[in-house]
Amino acid sequence: MSRPTDAARLVLAIEDLSLCFGHRQVLRSVSLEVRQGEVVVLLGASGSGKTSLLRCINLLNNPRSGRIVIDGAPIFDTGLDGRDRLRLSERAINAIRAKTGMVFQQFNLFPHMTALQNVMEAPVIVGRVPRAEAEAAARRLLGQVGLADHVGKRPAQLSGGQQQRVGIARALAMNPMVMLFDEPTSALDPELVGEVLKAMVALARSGMTMLVVTHELGFAFEIADRVIFLDDGEIAAEGPPAEILLHPQNLRLQNFVARFHESADMLKPFLAGR
Repeated sequence: MSRPTDAARLVLAIEDLSLCFGHRQVLRSVSLEVRQGEVVVLLGASGSGKTSLLRCINLLNNPRSGRIVIDGAPIFDTGLDGRDRLRLSERAINAIRAKTGMVFQQFNLFPHMTALQNVMEAPVIVGRVPRAEAEAAARRLLGQVGLADHVGKRPAQLSGGQQQRVGIARALAMNPMVMLFDEPTSALDPELVGEVLKAMVALARSGMTMLVVTHELGFAFEIADRVIFLDDGEIAAEGPPAEILLHPQNLRLQNFVARFHESADMLKPFLAGR
């Protein structure tokens, strides 16, 4: 898999982003960039700000200050007075969300719709794509995540892993520039985690730009171009996965990845290819 270079197009830029929930500061001057084709994994303990950061990117959370730029277009930008100078309309915000496909912890599928209908819904209703065209694309995407034989099933007829893969296909249906994954395996039984990670690995290897919140350190080691460790709302460490996971310098990071070193067997399949 070819890795993105510094010359690759800048898809996402975040500068000095801060977020507060009431009097509690959740993010503290976070800055990061993601380039086209790059896979960036966000790690950190619960409450470190990972999900909050992800939700700021499509304005599901409203930052307190900072700047967010997607594909060269600012979507949030505060002036010296701390006020959002852009004040985007709901229509503009929805257009932004269409560029940032998001896969949540919970599957959030429409229970009365089949897998095919769930994937078709946004392109038809939001994107105004002709139904026949949307159906063909939805079938292709469901096949891509290994669900070609399940297109007519409703969520209740699917396993958790299958439902999450429908969620991935649904996010892809809007042709996003970047995919945001918020702990996509956390709600799954252990035996179902692998099938979702397999779909995500295939997506990464296809060249999709991805920002992933996960506790699956093996996945991060195998597929990430860069790992970012958040601690108390700040970026405490950042670098290639081998550097961050095998040679952590930050004490909090050392404690966090300790379980990654407890089983040498977990490393073997990944180290063999490096």
